[in-house]
Formats: sequence, structure tokens, C-alpha cells
Amino acid sequence: MCAIVDASVVFEVFGKKQTPAGIRFRDWLDDGRGQLVVGGKALEELEGNSNFKYWLREALRSGRARRIGRARIRQREDDLVRCGLLQSNDKHVVALALESGARLLYTNDGRLQRDFGNPAVIPGLPGRIYTSRPDGRFTTEHREILEADDLCVRPEVR
Repeated sequence: MCAIVDASVVFEVFGKKQTPAGIRFRDWLDDGRGQLVVGGKALEELEGNSNFKYWLREALRSGRARRIGRARIRQREDDLVRCGLLQSNDKHVVALALESGARLLYTNDGRLQRDFGNPAVIPGLPGRIYTSRPDGRFTTEHREILEADDLCVRPEVR
């Protein structure tokens, strides 16, 4: 199943100040149950974390991560700007979800959460939010999300 990590929480998954929710998310990726999708500006932001950069190299080789081309994401970003529905300033994250088919997003950004859950922005299978708010604990809701089998869809053909 595929997921996106927002740069604002990368330290929770790959940093020195990991939260219990972040640790379990990383375990989910590392044991092969999940696949992280990266690309475009979202990837540039994540690469600010050196632990992530190291992890990504091996994850791309092993299939635990998948890279989406910048040009494909940029076209989706342009479409999102034209539609005028976004509340967040994270068109690059939403575009990555649309282009990759990822329907799981780890973020604590409220506006991005609203965009990701808006069926007018993310059509079809609704996006799911994995958040560590308010205290970073790993909860039953987190466990249920990571056990779901519908966290990826095939992106529509344009």
C-alpha cells in the first residue's frame, strides 16, 4: 500500500525525535507492508532530512519507495491551481497523491488534511490521514489505517 509523508513530519519518521506513531509508520514501510511515494517538490523537502536521504537510497532499490517524475507532478499541480479548490499551500503533495495513486498521507497540517479528504480534490477512493496530533501516541486508529488494503488506487488516465 502506498503513502506520502509530508515534510513537516519527516522528523517523526526518520529523525532523532521520532514519535511512537512515526516509529510504527516507519516499521510499516521497513517491513514491506507499505510503500512510500516521492517526487517533485515533496521529495526536495524530504531530502532536507539526512536520515531520510540515507533511507530512501536503499528503499528505492528494494521497492519500499517509488519515485514519480517531476513533469508528471507539475502537470497535476497546474490542474490543481486551475481548479481553485485547495485550502493548503501544498499543491505539490496533493499532485503527488493524484499522480501516484497514494491514498494515505502522514501529516499534521490541518489545511492539507482538509484538501486530502475533499472528494472534489482527491476523487474516487477517499484519502486517509495518518497524524500524530495531539501527542504522538500510536493509536487503534493508526493500526487500522496501516492494516487497510485500499491505500493505493490506479491514477486515472489523462
